[in-house]
Amino acid sequence: MAKSKRGKVIKAEGNWRGTCPVCGRTRVKIVWPESGVRGARKICKACYARAHRP
Repeated sequence: MAKSKRGKVIKAEGNWRGTCPVCGRTRVKIVWPESGVRGARKICKACYARAHRP
């Protein structure tokens, strides 16, 4: 995991932990960007990996 996704770097951002808008998982890190038809939003790591699978 990149250092920009852990520790004090993400804790400096507000609202870094919450409910993923895609899968509905609660209390997870919401720091991976997703842009689509509905605009840009942040999603959890599992949904980001699922969306960027080859």
